[in-house]
Amino acid sequence: MADALDEKTLLRRRMKALRDALPAGARIEASLAIADHADPALRFAPGAAIGAFLPIGSEVDPRPLMARLQDRGARLALPCIVRGDLVFRELRRGAELVPQGFGTHGPGEDAPELDPAILLVPLLAFDRRGGRIGYGRGFYDRAIARLAERLGSVETLGLGFDAQEVAEVPMEASDRFLDRVVRESGVLVPSASASG
Repeated sequence: MADALDEKTLLRRRMKALRDALPAGARIEASLAIADHADPALRFAPGAAIGAFLPIGSEVDPRPLMARLQDRGARLALPCIVRGDLVFRELRRGAELVPQGFGTHGPGEDAPELDPAILLVPLLAFDRRGGRIGYGRGFYDRAIARLAERLGSVETLGLGFDAQEVAEVPMEASDRFLDRVVRESGVLVPSASASG
């Protein structure tokens, strides 16, 4: 267990430095390409709740995709930290966003909580199995498990740059695999890719 944690810590540092080194213009272009790939890949009925996120630092910027999904009738929700876990509150046009900790912002306590059946997930690294490494606090792993228990299933799309792919992400029992990873070169479907 300690080896996996040490390996994850080193991978986090390396991948954050790599992502930070990507030129800002390249990240913007890649984020737009990711929106182009992800939008048609997502199927949902108008009024469906989709969990999204606002970018921190050099993360993929999902806002172009979020605008498209909202135009298609999605109810967008952002993660908010409540009692040490993520809940998703509805993002409404013009509503004030408040600090959530760790450099994030989200809707305030007056915004309705939603249980999204589709989640856009940030990441530091991913692999072809759908393995993902985040910032190490397990927020998304716990939220995905909780939503899957409540809803029966939850569809997860990791958003990352091609440069964030690694040969293998060290995974622990509590870590959740992603259903798909969307990067500027296209949509990776782990079940198909991992078996090849």
